[in-house]
Amino acid sequence: MQNKSLLLNVLLAVVIVVLVYQLSTADERSAPLETPEVATNIVETEKVKTVMRSVGAKGHIYPKPALVIGSYSAQGDPNIMTAAWAGIVNSHPMSIGVSIRPSRKSYENIMATKAFTVNVPSAQFVAHMDYAGNISGYDEDKFAKLGLTAVKGDFVNAPYVGEFPVAIECEVTDVIDLGSHMQFIGKVLDTKVDEQYLSADNKVDVMRMNPVIFADDYYYGFGQRIGQPWDIGKLFKAGEQAKYNPLVYNNPTLASIHNRKSVRHYTNQKVSAEVLTTLVKAGMAAPTAADKRPWAFVVIEERNVLDSLSTLSPYTKMLEQATAAIVVCGDMDKALDGVARDYWIQDCSAATQNILLAAESMGLGAVWTGVYPIEKRVVEVRNVIEAPESIIPLNVIVLGYPTGEDKPKNKWDESKLHWEKW
Repeated sequence: MQNKSLLLNVLLAVVIVVLVYQLSTADERSAPLETPEVATNIVETEKVKTVMRSVGAKGHIYPKPALVIGSYSAQGDPNIMTAAWAGIVNSHPMSIGVSIRPSRKSYENIMATKAFTVNVPSAQFVAHMDYAGNISGYDEDKFAKLGLTAVKGDFVNAPYVGEFPVAIECEVTDVIDLGSHMQFIGKVLDTKVDEQYLSADNKVDVMRMNPVIFADDYYYGFGQRIGQPWDIGKLFKAGEQAKYNPLVYNNPTLASIHNRKSVRHYTNQKVSAEVLTTLVKAGMAAPTAADKRPWAFVVIEERNVLDSLSTLSPYTKMLEQATAAIVVCGDMDKALDGVARDYWIQDCSAATQNILLAAESMGLGAVWTGVYPIEKRVVEVRNVIEAPESIIPLNVIVLGYPTGEDKPKNKWDESKLHWEKW
């Protein structure tokens, strides 16, 4: 009996040990595993309420290409036309589809030769491209008119534009009647790229090439508005001028800098609250001494307030036309102390320039009208915006959509550039 009791005690001890072990390992398994921190590239974006509105059966796919189609007539005369209804339609064989109205000279040509080229213009040729799309090949030799070179393709009976950065030679494999347009499916036999836009492994530097993009109201380069359809092509028409003809840069930031101008003529189109907020955000992204950010911004949309500000000086009359304004102010409660106090002027000036450049990049017109240090103007603007004494208005930025009358100035003056010392 004693041996039996001892055996039971030993078995009980073993069971307890096993249970304790299982419970401890279960706790370990249920505990969250420690994982190393991993850097992510997720950017938090503001949530914007989306309201979808029907606009009918429209082809709003962006960006649309702005391509120039080359072809020969049955007699061997070269022609070009601009096409937006075009794109890659197959991989093997690589094929491009181009839709053309039967009334176009290019339709007649391609039906005769069963070949065409697709030419990709860079932004510097936006006027050539627009003109080619608005003048019929029945009426004019567009190669000759535009001073472009028609180069016979190596693989197909069609010319390409020698000055454009990309030329694609296509052989027609199918013709599809779509209704208003006939679609030509072209098998790509060869693609030529200007070597200045190619890397060592034959990749295209798209930013440097700066292709033209069609977006209904404007042509764009790489982020820059570079012209308007049915307008920029007037550069090739005697006695006509393009309303919108900006300086073109491959770098969109440089484009905004060099195309910025003081705009004093506006349409009656209103600037939305969202756009005005975006401009102020751009202002607040400016550099600031010791990160003090001694600025404040008053956005004005009300007609009576804009009219009140228009009477402040002979240089603010354009506020009668403008639909918005931003008063850039220095907040002395946030300025540096002592001799560094006036850094607020530099900080707010940097914010002002950011707003002006942002306005230019967004298709707006703007002009900086000075307030500080003329005390009379400071007091009058402060009264209009009902600001406390600690707020000093530096300037009023007049804003609106430009009529196109105001043009940028070339301010480059090499005599003012000094290297190393005076």
